[in-house]
Amino acid sequence: MKKSLLAVLSLALALSSSGQENIQKQTSFRELLFSGKKQFLFLSPSETETIIIGGIFGVDAEKAIEYCSAFGGKAYLVKYKQVEGFGGGYVIEEKKPAEAGTGLGGLLKGAFTAAILGDVASSNAPATLCEKDGKEVFFIQRGRFIGYRYPSQNQWLESCFIQVARHKPEPRITSFELEWADKIKASTNLIEFLQSNRVKLQTLPDGSYKIKDTVNNNCHPLNSDVLRMLASYCYQKGGTFRTADGQDFKDFMAKVLTTDPPPNVFVVDYWLREITKTTYYCDGPEKFMVRTTAERSASDIQSFIIPYVHYVKLGLNEGLMAQAQTRVSQPTPAQNDALISMIKMTASSKMPSMQVMGQMQYETIYMYPDGGCDLVALITRGPGYTTVDNFKVCQNDVQSIGRSNDYKVITVDRIDPRTAMQLYTNCRSYGRMTSLYSGYRIDCRIPNPQLPCNGEIIITRDNKLVDFKVENICR
Repeated sequence: MKKSLLAVLSLALALSSSGQENIQKQTSFRELLFSGKKQFLFLSPSETETIIIGGIFGVDAEKAIEYCSAFGGKAYLVKYKQVEGFGGGYVIEEKKPAEAGTGLGGLLKGAFTAAILGDVASSNAPATLCEKDGKEVFFIQRGRFIGYRYPSQNQWLESCFIQVARHKPEPRITSFELEWADKIKASTNLIEFLQSNRVKLQTLPDGSYKIKDTVNNNCHPLNSDVLRMLASYCYQKGGTFRTADGQDFKDFMAKVLTTDPPPNVFVVDYWLREITKTTYYCDGPEKFMVRTTAERSASDIQSFIIPYVHYVKLGLNEGLMAQAQTRVSQPTPAQNDALISMIKMTASSKMPSMQVMGQMQYETIYMYPDGGCDLVALITRGPGYTTVDNFKVCQNDVQSIGRSNDYKVITVDRIDPRTAMQLYTNCRSYGRMTSLYSGYRIDCRIPNPQLPCNGEIIITRDNKLVDFKVENICR
């Protein structure tokens, strides 16, 4: 009996030990990211690399300790440097226990670093390392700035980050396979799933659906719940969500998140342009097409609102896809010879010009000379949206200097009356006048001396157009 009992206990202990080892072997770094109160969106470019979309708080010291303990390891805050070479990689230069970044002491140190040095990432999304038995379990790079949540007096506190993690090989699961999983499984079709999430759909005459999804933050390109719902539904129902050219949406988003924007282009403008310049479709058992727009007014930009509008069409029609893609992929000025000619003509004549191409209307505005070159703004008006691109023309060479982020944030009509009166008086006397007003440059000029009361008023900031108006300066 005694031997029998010992045998049972031994077997139980052996099974328990085996079970614990099995659980530890099955611990998934990616699934940890989507567990607990704080769930991170994430993408998986490869089996060993994960892009963590953290918002204003990424994987901080406390989270690193939590995740590392699930593997039975020890977490550290680290300083590292990239290694230049064929294989790339990094070298850890300094490490200390992650506990140093937690508690009141860690909080106060993080606040000091953010407020005094402007280094929010070191506190909210630091570089961390998890080791077990002297071997690396995972390494998470310091946060990379991707946008702002919403404006505040201390805007640096609202910075949003992504982090790139390296870890042991895992299946390429992403948060798209985890988010809304129960509701997707329970839904028999896409519309039923959207309605279960209280998404309001407007049925259009052609049978498609219009969905408004206003988002009050500029944190990252997956901030639209509706766009994530559409992608998640497609993947979890056995399909692949793709861009118009057939690229997997996961790979597309990974590239957008990790690509530096062009010079003079704000990161939010870059990723907002990228996700709205292509149409999407679900390549799977339940096919559907998606077109996403996000055209912001000046007040939207100032308040960090993104008014997404998604158009969803059930089924897959290649003709409609091509038609929709044409609407969202109009040629940029650098690719369009006619627009380049307009810009050059305005730089030479110093006069505005306008041209209509299909549904698009283009207008060029001469701003002012700059160091032997001329500055010209190109206003593009399409169905429901307006954008302003700015150029420097030097000896017939056209160089882009970026898009206006604050177009119409301040307008000619909103200039303080006393300031406007003084500006207009001097403009009438000298034929032109320049003034600084609340961080903006205001130029007044009289293009035709025979009409001295017709003044062109141009408001700019950092050589980019904010507003333009022909005004009666004699009133």
